[in-house]
Amino acid sequence: MTQSFRFSWHYVSNTPPGRPFDLEGAITPRTDARFDGAVDAYCEGHYIGRCEFSSIDANDASDAAQQIRKRIERRIEDRVAGESETSH
Repeated sequence: MTQSFRFSWHYVSNTPPGRPFDLEGAITPRTDARFDGAVDAYCEGHYIGRCEFSSIDANDASDAAQQIRKRIERRIEDRVAGESETSH
């Protein structure tokens, strides 16, 4: 089965990797056992960005939220790594 998960992360803050963040928003089940939705991320009460996603194959909303969290963490790490490369 091909992965059709679509993920879009929009930064508004340069939050460093490893900082805990909270997700607020909707993770909506579909009729085909996948999840769609949009969540906003907050770090220590400060808005850091918005994630929109669709077609997450997950066991439940909690599993979908874990997948979203991991993807956001990777995007934050990638951004910092990219900034480090361009500053040298």
